Amino acid sequence: MKTMLLLLCWAVLLQGCVGEDAVLLGFSGQLTGDHADLGVQGRNGASLAVEDSNARGGVAGRPLKLLSRDDGDTPQTAVDADTALLKAGVVAIVGHMTSSQTLAALPTVAAAGRVMISPTTATPALSGKKDLFFRVIPSNEAWGLTLGAYVARRGLTRVCVIADLDNASYVDSFNAAFEQAFGHAGGEIVCRFPFSSKQGPDWGALLDQAATSRAQGIVATAAARDVAALAQTMTARNERLPLLCPTWPYTREILSIGGRSVDGIVFAASYTEANDRPRFQEFLQRYRERFGAPANFAAVYAYEAVSVLAAALLRTGGRAEGLAEALIAVGEQPGLSSPFALNAYGDVLRDTFLVTIADGRFAAVKD
Repeated sequence: MKTMLLLLCWAVLLQGCVGEDAVLLGFSGQLTGDHADLGVQGRNGASLAVEDSNARGGVAGRPLKLLSRDDGDTPQTAVDADTALLKAGVVAIVGHMTSSQTLAALPTVAAAGRVMISPTTATPALSGKKDLFFRVIPSNEAWGLTLGAYVARRGLTRVCVIADLDNASYVDSFNAAFEQAFGHAGGEIVCRFPFSSKQGPDWGALLDQAATSRAQGIVATAAARDVAALAQTMTARNERLPLLCPTWPYTREILSIGGRSVDGIVFAASYTEANDRPRFQEFLQRYRERFGAPANFAAVYAYEAVSVLAAALLRTGGRAEGLAEALIAVGEQPGLSSPFALNAYGDVLRDTFLVTIADGRFAAVKD
């Protein structure tokens, strides 16, 4: 019997010998629907990190096992997904990928005494708090300030702002920071276009509003699919205005859906593919070979989230108890895109970059 068990373990060497003694990690994100680009990439990146941890021996001789759940892209289904993961016995949850779902589900996870670490939740509503929430992406306020200053330097003085109300915490904070920097430089918000991505926006109506208000650009705080659709509508109407975005739509989906219509869009982000770190480049190659598609920031940050969790679990012996304190105590991590460390509030600082799309590829903005 022991021989058979050893043979089974050897057959799944890189996965680890996952049995009843495995340390369970949960992943919650949008795995289906219009915003699944973030969730699928996040799950894939997290899976690679689990494999790497197990190849190094796991946690205190125990393998990690990732349990993934589709959070349904709504607040209630996010709570349902995390509730299922908690019942399954996870020691921590990696997620969610958007701020609205994180804010909805965090109280449930915290009430169970479990840590939540998000790869991509950027709302400042969770900054500077001593709680069980951690993240490896910074607050989106820095992106808004950077983008506002950049737009003013380009000589634009009148812009429209669009906002997907289905992710209000993220959208409102980014737009507020943008308006602060843009207004300080003398810029004016001449029209606003709130919408629900679930109900489907009328991009023609937005462009009519922009034309009437004599807008010189559009700040599009929305997901990749929606920004791509807006760009395509602009192309069809032969009405080209600069499109300016936070990190949220900065995924490969915007390229595959938008085609050449999305050329020229500018993103403010804490991630750039113009990164020659060997660890980063090796991950990109490995991801493409494994999943048949390029990795985006969600995959990279999910890998880093699981990696820092694994380092903290080494300190707790794989237990959930004391994990929050261990996450802070592990100090600087090598990271994929750059070294990082979680502060006393579970927040992280990273540089901000301006990225554009040129000839169907992401490229650094030469500002």
